Amino acid sequence: MTKTISLTDAQAKLTAATAAVDQLKAKLLDEGPGSVTAEELGQAALDVEHAKLALAHAAKQAEDQATAERLEQLELLKAQILDQASNAGIVLGAMEQLEYAAAVIFRACGGRQQLIAQATTAMRKAGVPRDSEGQAGQHAGLAWSDASMGRGDSVHVDDRQINTISPGVLIAAALERAAREAGYSTRHLQPAVEVPSALPALTQDPEAWLRQRF
Repeated sequence: MTKTISLTDAQAKLTAATAAVDQLKAKLLDEGPGSVTAEELGQAALDVEHAKLALAHAAKQAEDQATAERLEQLELLKAQILDQASNAGIVLGAMEQLEYAAAVIFRACGGRQQLIAQATTAMRKAGVPRDSEGQAGQHAGLAWSDASMGRGDSVHVDDRQINTISPGVLIAAALERAAREAGYSTRHLQPAVEVPSALPALTQDPEAWLRQRF
């Protein structure tokens, strides 16, 4: 069985063995040949050599242990990286939800545009004049308006004005809110997606903004 020794103990043994040789040499010089035998000096020198080898062995053991610990830490790091990076399923699910939500917004906005066009045509056929909001009693509270001031055609129902809404405006606001919720800026979507500054009222309170228009 291999006997192990710590690097500190091995260094201490070498220091002690070296000191013992130095003492014997000094004694031999001071007191003469009869004070120290050749066997004693030889054994002390062998003890120094043994201590040097023991120190080299301890140093190698310490190096091997440090290498093993480093590899263990790297394996742990690798496992952590793979664990945190293996979220394809989560991202895929989120992308599918985003795709579905965007499709709903496109259909809702497209259907709204079709509704306005059909309602405007029907009002014209029924003799409802343009911009007749003030004549609610004569036309059941219905009216219609041509596109103007950056807006498309619109219809009026009682006190409510129904306009076309761009799906891009709603999606941009949703992305801005999502980035804010995650603690990021919409700049992180670039260069793949360029999100313009959304309407502040829509971004701050989507429900209130939409209920005024839907």
